[in-house]
Amino acid sequence: MNAKAKRPFFGWWVVAAGFFIMATCYTAMVNGMSLFQPHIVSDLGITVGDYNTANSLSTLVSIVGALVIGGVVDKFPGRVLGGFSVVVTALVLVGFSQVSELWQLMLFFAIDGLVVIAGTRLLISIVVTNWFVKKRGLAVALALSGSGFGGAVLSPIISGLIVSTGWRTAFMVLAAVCFILAFPITVATFYSRPAVKGLEPYGVGATAGAKDSSGGAAKVNETADVDVPWKVVRKHYSFFLVVAGFFVMGILNGAAIPNAITNITAVTMDGQTVVTGGHDAAFASIFFSFNMVVVIIAKIGTGAVYDRFGVRAGVIMGSACCIAGLICMCFPTTDIAPMGSAFFFGIGTCMGTVAPPLVAAKLFGAGEIGKVTGWLTSLQMLGYAIGTIVSGRVFDAFLSFAPMWVACAVGGVAMLALLLASEPAAKRLAQQVKAGQA
Repeated sequence: MNAKAKRPFFGWWVVAAGFFIMATCYTAMVNGMSLFQPHIVSDLGITVGDYNTANSLSTLVSIVGALVIGGVVDKFPGRVLGGFSVVVTALVLVGFSQVSELWQLMLFFAIDGLVVIAGTRLLISIVVTNWFVKKRGLAVALALSGSGFGGAVLSPIISGLIVSTGWRTAFMVLAAVCFILAFPITVATFYSRPAVKGLEPYGVGATAGAKDSSGGAAKVNETADVDVPWKVVRKHYSFFLVVAGFFVMGILNGAAIPNAITNITAVTMDGQTVVTGGHDAAFASIFFSFNMVVVIIAKIGTGAVYDRFGVRAGVIMGSACCIAGLICMCFPTTDIAPMGSAFFFGIGTCMGTVAPPLVAAKLFGAGEIGKVTGWLTSLQMLGYAIGTIVSGRVFDAFLSFAPMWVACAVGGVAMLALLLASEPAAKRLAQQVKAGQA
């Protein structure tokens, strides 16, 4: 009994599996695609707008995938869903290595969105949230921080492979890395809920009034004190406020992430080289690696902020950093501003991945968190798709991303207002449910 009691909580293995999925599959299919953008555009003879439109298909299709995952995560084993996502990721990366036409690019981006994106970030968020009450924010953040770690480690490798062997070979190497590193631990440990292993969530029974190690009030379980039924949540304006906030978050991410490298370097379209930032591949690799290191630290730090200071503090911090990062993106020709954007937006973008399950639990309880988080994520993905498409077309029209960054900075202010307004509205809804009035 004593030996069993001293064993590490199995939920941390679930976190580790999520970390490896994010470090390989999610990194390759989301963060890493910006490294390929200028090379694919040049070799296939397409425009940035064409590429971004194809890329946006992954996000548009992932809306359906997110709703499906949110509904089936409790019906199918997490090991099956996660393992399937890893296998499809590897196959899609092999497919990308063979594309020669725009329609093929669109096809693989669509498959990517249907399975990979929904089967990684959203699935991990829901499953890890199921395993933790205490330290929930930290656990979710640790799992999702894998994308930053993977980006920091893989970006110089990918960049080197693209230069030395070509982007097609780089995709093949990524496919092997994803399968070898993520598949075994996923099928071995990624259980959907602790009950499957005869366990309870970590920290179950902890109260919001508990004291932390410093004697202050600890946010060990920042969950609504009543589980609001989904049929009530989906009709209330507080839900539409938070959905709108994450929709704007998606637009900001969709504009910034796919275009980050092109914004600071150059791109060739129709035989014409458009110099945006003018920096070389070495600077871009350093920029990307630095951004990913920031993401690692920021995701863990963001989770700690949510645990210690609450959702409101996390939302304010994330929104402010998004706005600062977007302003920095307006000055890509300098050496300092790109690194500033990597730093600030690296912190701000974490709100899009860490916050949805935590905000869902805070506002509406954990009873039907899969459905609520699925909708938050799917609408955020819709915003991502719109941001990706519009940013590409803006660049085609102005040969500059600056107009998009200015518009997105204004959007960051709107995002903050929407998310802050959702909390008191949801609190009133919870009180109505407790009183039997909703």
